Amino acid sequence: MTLKSRLAGLVTMLVVFAMVPSVFAQVQITIIPDLDNGDINTNNNALAATPNANGSGVLVVGSLIASAPLTATVLRIAYPGPIMSLPLGTTNCTLGGFTTGSFQCLPTTGVPATDPIRIQGNSGVFATMNTQPLLNTTNQRIEILLPGTAGATNSSSGSFRLVGVRINANGLTGAQTVTASLNTSVNDYLLGSPSTGTVINSLNAGVAAFAIGLAPGNTTIGNVTGGNPAGTATIFTNGNVARAAGAFIVTEGCSSCWRTAAQNSNSGVAVDNSTQIRVTFNGIPSGVTLNLGTNTGTASSNSSLAATISPTTVTAATNTAVINFTGTSLTNIETLEVDYTVATPLSTTAAVTTPGTITATATMYPIGTGIDSTLNTANGLNGTGLSGVPAEAGSYPTFTDLEVGPITLVNIVPANTTMLMPYAITLPPYDTGLAIANTTADPFGAGTGGATKASGTITLTFWNTPATGAPTSFSLTTSSTIRPGGGLASDGTLPAGAVWTVLLSQLLTAAGQTGNFTGYVFIQANFLDAHGTATISDFKTYSLTANVLVLPPPATTPRTGPSGGAEQLHF
Repeated sequence: MTLKSRLAGLVTMLVVFAMVPSVFAQVQITIIPDLDNGDINTNNNALAATPNANGSGVLVVGSLIASAPLTATVLRIAYPGPIMSLPLGTTNCTLGGFTTGSFQCLPTTGVPATDPIRIQGNSGVFATMNTQPLLNTTNQRIEILLPGTAGATNSSSGSFRLVGVRINANGLTGAQTVTASLNTSVNDYLLGSPSTGTVINSLNAGVAAFAIGLAPGNTTIGNVTGGNPAGTATIFTNGNVARAAGAFIVTEGCSSCWRTAAQNSNSGVAVDNSTQIRVTFNGIPSGVTLNLGTNTGTASSNSSLAATISPTTVTAATNTAVINFTGTSLTNIETLEVDYTVATPLSTTAAVTTPGTITATATMYPIGTGIDSTLNTANGLNGTGLSGVPAEAGSYPTFTDLEVGPITLVNIVPANTTMLMPYAITLPPYDTGLAIANTTADPFGAGTGGATKASGTITLTFWNTPATGAPTSFSLTTSSTIRPGGGLASDGTLPAGAVWTVLLSQLLTAAGQTGNFTGYVFIQANFLDAHGTATISDFKTYSLTANVLVLPPPATTPRTGPSGGAEQLHF
């Protein structure tokens, strides 16, 4: 062997010996997080682990490289947001002499007793470790004391799981990862790969859709006898309820966003709350009550969904209701239907004389910050730089208020009838005669479906098409001084049971118009159940009579974008 090769071999040996402390570190630490496939982006207590899985968390694996003594080392697992749960006890607050946390001892009350931060399943080299982790609020991490062997030789691998960590997901987007590190690399523990991993795959809105509609598979509103298609309810300003029923849907933002109280835990014991939704009803007039009920539909995607709503009635004084999930799927995006009906008959004092709407908004619930200042004060933490310690305090998990909506549930519309006369003419010798009947006087009676007697004025809006030039419009409203034709009362109203007859030429004169007219006329009677006919005649040999068309109330059935693509004139 030449001198050159001997020198090369010696250099190689020196390099190998120099590398021994790191290459042959005795236990290599890696982490394998369990995955939360999707959570809610307003959740103050988002699980950083697989939901509904007992013991799910971050698996820490210590792989033996060579037998040797170990020196105690702190493993740090950093999270992407503020940690919003607590370890259960107060022992070993300084991690065996390592002062690593933002505070030395944790509160003894208010921690999530059913699912605290904890170490589970410690085995092998970790079998004798103290299983009390420490929460470091400053650096958003959990710190765990890995055991030393007091000079003895370790010849074991081992593992354990860090369980029960929750984070504040507000302001976070996308996948969320954790990162492991060691406070030193010279104590025979070596950080290997992987040292990072995803704990939450995505963050999503808890309520992806909030709209009028039916649950998948439903074609009728389930809590209404006979069923009705979904739509907004209608109350007339005279207190009559034209449509009592409606339904709205709430759609989940991700397949695992909605959870029962048990699914919100990693201990097998339910936490305080399911993932709840609060619905706020706005604009309910006094004297009006809405009855509520849930409906899950018939689609297979909703087969695991079960929910209640409380209270089941809302009023102006009690205008919120909470949806509580008692059964959900963690693999399907689900849609819950809430049916509502206007309790009838309305009280005689119901404040519905002014047109308006009843609307609703929805938000994840309970609302809170995940921080309990009372608890912090009781434990001497406020004012010490340590305020903001997370606590359960009877509401766990909690959410930041983010209202979705509003949607319109009930329209309160004027008690009138909208009619259309598509063609009217005054062109001597031709004229158009109009007859409007107030049929609120009928033989049926209020208890058997009859109308409520009412009188009201009549407003006509004319659209004249001249021989040349653009169409013009003008209007006329009957009153005590404007009473053309016959049948109107002295105040210009048409009484219940009466018929108003008038010529178009008489209407033009009353409106201050001169000349001929060819066009159409909208007629709004300020009472329900108005009906009419129109007759074009030369009063000699020619006469043509047609019904005046009755439109659905434009306030509840907009003429733009009508249902079915065409305006229905048979209301």
